[in-house]
Amino acid sequence: MLKNIYFKATLLSIVLLLISCDKDDTPEAENEMEVLNKTVIVVTKLSDDSSETYNFEVEEHDHGNDHSVLPQTQDDDEHGDHTVIELKSGSEYKFEISFLNDTDPNNIIDMTLEVINEKDEHHVHYELAGNGIEIESYSGDTIDSNGNALNLVTKWTTSTAAEIEVEAYLIHQPTSKTGNTRDDFGGATDVEIEFEAHVE
Repeated sequence: MLKNIYFKATLLSIVLLLISCDKDDTPEAENEMEVLNKTVIVVTKLSDDSSETYNFEVEEHDHGNDHSVLPQTQDDDEHGDHTVIELKSGSEYKFEISFLNDTDPNNIIDMTLEVINEKDEHHVHYELAGNGIEIESYSGDTIDSNGNALNLVTKWTTSTAAEIEVEAYLIHQPTSKTGNTRDDFGGATDVEIEFEAHVE
């Protein structure tokens, strides 16, 4: 009788161990957030509601790894190797940034929805090399659970004429959501693009 109970208990333990091992060996599904190869910025002048769209092709990468920006394919003005966004001094503009996966032209995925769904784990930062533009979150932006703006929608207020180098980042799992430079935010870079803002 005892031998029979011992045998059953041993057999049950082996079965449970095998099930446990099978679960551990199953690879996790790849996070689609790792496929972000296009960024779009729509710039709208608030005084007359006129807008321009700027397209940036960016390199796919894994979280935690740095990456380079691919040559950008634009339908807009370029200055050397950089896209130029023309702005007027003493004006206000709405910048709306979005992130796409267009590896399949027949099935373009708006990854901005994933960024919004994982708002606590993401942040957009614009780093400006120069003065003449103030940036703040704007109506329609997404706010995370701690009250931090994601900066998917921002207002750019221009003052004096300037030519400013801009680097825009989508940051994954930032350690902070306040700062002036990319290094202040920690985390990993999902997307990095560059352009020039010309204020006239």
